[in-house]
Amino acid sequence: MIPAFIKRQSASVAAALALALASPAAMSDTIFGLYAGANLWQPEANGTIGQSENSFDFSGDFSGGDSDSTSFYLAVEHFVPLIPNVLVRSTPVNWSGRSESATGTLAGVITLSGEVDAELDVDMKDATLYYELLDNWVTVDVGLTARLLDGFVRATETSTGESDEVELSSAIPMLYGHVRFDLPFTGLAAGVRGNGIGYQESELLDLEAYLHLEVDLFPAVDFGIQGGLRRLSISIDDLDNWNSDATLEGAYVGVTAHF
Repeated sequence: MIPAFIKRQSASVAAALALALASPAAMSDTIFGLYAGANLWQPEANGTIGQSENSFDFSGDFSGGDSDSTSFYLAVEHFVPLIPNVLVRSTPVNWSGRSESATGTLAGVITLSGEVDAELDVDMKDATLYYELLDNWVTVDVGLTARLLDGFVRATETSTGESDEVELSSAIPMLYGHVRFDLPFTGLAAGVRGNGIGYQESELLDLEAYLHLEVDLFPAVDFGIQGGLRRLSISIDDLDNWNSDATLEGAYVGVTAHF
């Protein structure tokens, strides 16, 4: 289970967040806003997962990988001091690939070799509480995310049907940050957002950089088109007898609405 190493980090994460939110500037000039968006992300899997001496190399062993992810989010911002804004987000990720000559062990149950099918299926659900430290042509948000991670990585030897699997299921506290720069009078903006947590040699980082264009369609709603890169990295050092130095990375496009 991923977050044996995360539990020991929760207290320090909460303390760091409390210091960041102690600033009197931690409030928005927004009276009330409802934000919604959907992104289509097609990441590629890279790196290794499995036993330290006999792991699968997803970037070198497997080809023909097929992936897709449609992420949805909804955020509510308000003017009430000290009460945080709320962001909820869902990101399911499915990836599959095949190798003609892979050899490896995931959880240590069995060593697979020859023609191997690999599958990664992870569902990430986030609930984030955050404050706006700045809200003008520069936007700065900081907060804390509770991420529910549910899924698995599985490898199957096609000739025998034998399979090995690593479970990726846990609730994880993560720091949240978002910085956005608006180019006045153009409708253009650029930004970086992400969640992350680390402990000793293990870390979970989810970062994205984007360009955004506002589109005027209706007076009461601000529509936008957004595109960028998203990278999810999972680095695990000797957790339940397996290791990971894997990433899911790729471009995404999406639409946004501000009511």
